[in-house]
Amino acid sequence: MNNIIVLEPSSNLRALGRNALAGKWKIAITAVLIYQICVTLPALILDQLFGKTLAELYGNIYYDNSYGMASDIVEGISYGAQKISTMSGVYIFLVTGAFTLGLTIFFINLFRARQLDVAQVFSGFEQFFKALGLMFMVGLFTFLWTLLLIVPGIIAAIRYSQAFFILADDPNKGIMECINESKWLMNGNKAKYFCLQLSFIGWLLLTSFAIAIVSEFFFAFIGGSVMMVVIDWILGLAICWVTAYMTATDAAFYDILRGNLRANTKDDSKINTYTPGQF
Repeated sequence: MNNIIVLEPSSNLRALGRNALAGKWKIAITAVLIYQICVTLPALILDQLFGKTLAELYGNIYYDNSYGMASDIVEGISYGAQKISTMSGVYIFLVTGAFTLGLTIFFINLFRARQLDVAQVFSGFEQFFKALGLMFMVGLFTFLWTLLLIVPGIIAAIRYSQAFFILADDPNKGIMECINESKWLMNGNKAKYFCLQLSFIGWLLLTSFAIAIVSEFFFAFIGGSVMMVVIDWILGLAICWVTAYMTATDAAFYDILRGNLRANTKDDSKINTYTPGQF
């Protein structure tokens, strides 16, 4: 059986995402906020407690080579900057897979009009090791393709983009089964998925620009400090509404790939609305 080729324009796919979010924006944004906080806040704390700034990491190298002025520049640039800690990297590696799976489960339920609960964000921990393994293998394959060139890496990331949706849909599937099935579903759909993600660039830039303006306002009064790091982290949470919008749209894209959405017209070239199939 041939895989389904998505012919819908990105505007129609985004409309499906917005329709699914109608009346549910609050709970969807809350779910994304929980995801972002649980993944990034402990990492931020670990960085501040155990991390080092760029000056601390590289300053001694400059001084050891008699480049005192260069070291002063590095210290000036990295003053008050985000610290980097190995412990935070380990934490993010361990929990991101489970939280990603939980958030995916939440948005599949949202798009399919099932019962919603923000606690579903934590449901991925029921498949902790499988989610961790899937995140690792997807990251590894993407990294290996990136070693060739950036473009093959991007294509690989798109090729494996449905893996977590597949696992969320059927927890009994294995890691490589999810990866291979994602490759099969995305056959002929990679360009469409890339264009769909690119269609959100305006909202991402607008939100990022607003965050940057507010951040500069606080920086003018506070300057480089730990407090500024915390403020930047809080401001960064504002991207959650775009994430909710994108993930709901990705759920629509997945259900079309799966054949769970049926076209309301007989002419595939004129499809603009869908009705639920058998989920």
